Amino acid sequence: MKYTMLLFLMLLFSGISCIKNPVDPNEGELITTVRVKLTETISGDEHVFEFNDPDGEGGNVPLRFDEIVLSPNTIYRCELELLNESTTPITNASAEISDESADHQFYFQSTLNGLIIRDLDLDQAQLPFGLHSTWTTQSQGKGNVVITLKHKPGYKKANDFVTVGDTDLALDFKVSIQ
Repeated sequence: MKYTMLLFLMLLFSGISCIKNPVDPNEGELITTVRVKLTETISGDEHVFEFNDPDGEGGNVPLRFDEIVLSPNTIYRCELELLNESTTPITNASAEISDESADHQFYFQSTLNGLIIRDLDLDQAQLPFGLHSTWTTQSQGKGNVVITLKHKPGYKKANDFVTVGDTDLALDFKVSIQ
């Protein structure tokens, strides 16, 4: 009886140790490049501002971190382009994040009184997504815009704070309206 119980316990514990942790189906991507494409709605002029850090977070300093320069009293349509340029071919992370929009949300936090940023696009559940947005400038000024991408698998809600979810990306762009 002792041996039977011991054998049972050994089999039970060896079975438990073989249980695998579930894999997140939309695990975070390495994002080495972020392009902020701002197109003036009246003239159609496009302005592209870029962040580029080839080795990703940590390690070496970014190779490029542009200051965003805008004109006052102008409306811009913003499109974010996220890339992983460490792979061949280059991976378009924007497309993958867009496919997983129900589990992601972009946030824009501005320190400029003369800049209003509103989400333009929504996910399939009509919740904010933010890959495309509208930036409206008013008066001249300098400040910052923090662009944050949050990963919220299964718990994204309307009016979530930027603190909810795991941070996939947070970039603090200097912005000048002149």
